[in-house]
Amino acid sequence: MSLSNKIILAGISMFVLFAYPSYSPAHTEDEKNTIRIYDRAKAAVVNITSRSVSYDFFMTPIPQEGSGSGTIIDQKGHIVTNYHVVRGAQQLEVTLSDGSQWEAQLVGADPLSDLATLHIDAPPEQLSVISMGDSLTLRTGQKVLAIGNPFGLDQTLTTGVISSIRKTLQAGGVELENVIQTDAAINPGN
Repeated sequence: MSLSNKIILAGISMFVLFAYPSYSPAHTEDEKNTIRIYDRAKAAVVNITSRSVSYDFFMTPIPQEGSGSGTIIDQKGHIVTNYHVVRGAQQLEVTLSDGSQWEAQLVGADPLSDLATLHIDAPPEQLSVISMGDSLTLRTGQKVLAIGNPFGLDQTLTTGVISSIRKTLQAGGVELENVIQTDAAINPGN
């Protein structure tokens, strides 16, 4: 076999080895657990679209649109999201994991903690509810998963660990309480 044929054969072998992940070793228990949690939780994560109209100097209307993620917390249609996602919105629309879209109403907000609660009138059987944990049991170093819709991409997953748990934190001249810091990538809209 000539040298050029050996190089071609080696190249094809490398391509086959790296191009087909199904030939890779079996998932680790940690990977299997991450996949199970993601599969169980993703249906409770929604995409939120906020719309408003602002006006320029000449009173010309300028449509504004933003997006973010939220989590269904009960079968009554309540969703928790970040306040900055809905701040100033004149219209809110929620897209469920099945693709259905619902008009949402802002029913509660706490700007200081950057939390808001929305409500949609979807049938209970169409709503997947997230299981809530107990933040008092968290420990630095624990694995965390973040599911969201950053950049308009549906149901992406990032992972990381809890980096720090603090009673208070000074940030931008504001004192934040009960802060959980993570190194999981949290992108705009996530």
